[in-house]
Amino acid sequence: MPHRLRVLASHPVQYHVPYYRALIAAGIDLAVGYFHPGTAAGVAYDRGFGRAFRWDVDLLSGVPHHFFSQTSGDYSRRAQMRAAPALLRWALAERRTPLLLVGWFAPLAYAAWLARTGLRMPTLLFTETTPRTWARQPKPRWRAALTSGLCRRAAACLAIGTENARFYKERGVAPQRIFRTPYSIDNERFAARAATLRHERHALCTQYGLDPALPTFVFCGKFEPVKRPLLLLEAYLAAGLAEKAQLVYVGDGALRPALAARIEAAGAKNVHLIGFLNQSEMPAAYVLGEVLCLVSEAETWGLVVNEALACGRPVIVTAGVGCAADLVDGANGWRSPQPSPHDGAIPPGYPNQGAIHALAKTLQKAWGARDQWERMGAAGQVRVAAHTFTQMAQGTVAALEFLRTNY
Repeated sequence: MPHRLRVLASHPVQYHVPYYRALIAAGIDLAVGYFHPGTAAGVAYDRGFGRAFRWDVDLLSGVPHHFFSQTSGDYSRRAQMRAAPALLRWALAERRTPLLLVGWFAPLAYAAWLARTGLRMPTLLFTETTPRTWARQPKPRWRAALTSGLCRRAAACLAIGTENARFYKERGVAPQRIFRTPYSIDNERFAARAATLRHERHALCTQYGLDPALPTFVFCGKFEPVKRPLLLLEAYLAAGLAEKAQLVYVGDGALRPALAARIEAAGAKNVHLIGFLNQSEMPAAYVLGEVLCLVSEAETWGLVVNEALACGRPVIVTAGVGCAADLVDGANGWRSPQPSPHDGAIPPGYPNQGAIHALAKTLQKAWGARDQWERMGAAGQVRVAAHTFTQMAQGTVAALEFLRTNY
């Protein structure tokens, strides 16, 4: 008998929809309930990027789905109250059908989770949370206790990696209820497109005003304090690389004016802000940039690391990046010491000297090994090959098999 599964998520996410399609390909009878359409059904505003856009990849076809609200990004109390009757009816409709809860995106998701727990309905949990990201922001004691209690009573938890599994264990989840679902991207699509674009790298560099002869580090993501784009810039300058290497920023966000001002003040002519790239354009970022730098203070995973590795690029990550333990070692990149705690005398988003010094040393080490970047990139492709949507689906099927015989 095929497994049935319902998924409750905030909105269609470009990294999750292929996973849902893989579940269907694995024979699972799947239905997805989204709180809102996000950028899947039209242009919507993203606070992190500070702009409105629509992802240029198909996030709707091939997955049976339903939207409980048509207003993208609105998690207000009024929006949740309007959606609550339909969402709760849907989440509680089939007593024996497991529900996969993708994160706790709003109090309404907690309500569905709590109701299913009270009714002894099987609920699986998929969250990116790590101990570091959970502890980063203080939470009311009731919320921490509620989350831990619901995690312990979840039928199964899907772990995207080592740090995520550690989060579940610290909440008291029994190891036999934790199933490995290695966080993934479409490795083949990224690798194939990057291989094609590499032959055009000189023209791409010219298009974006880069020097194709200079070793190039790249930042990809939202320009927000937790991702520390200013730390990377200051470390690059402190490492003495302003004339020896390029630093390219792909993305947008609230810290863009601060970045632009610091670049101008430093006269850093080899630092470039090339703007936002949509999903299908991202392989170009890893062709322009030869080493990805993800230097976040706290990052649940960091799928840009998967993307860079799939494109054959080595990476630099800080210890706060969730995927570091699973994807990055000396063969394919560098793990920089965790930046020092934020200094309250410095405005949010601005690094302190300890953090700058630690990352500068890592950048110098990476620059010194530039003759090894090609070899390291190949090793990275091998490493990330174990992270596929098929592997994620297999982990989910294993969890459903466990539920069939133990719940």
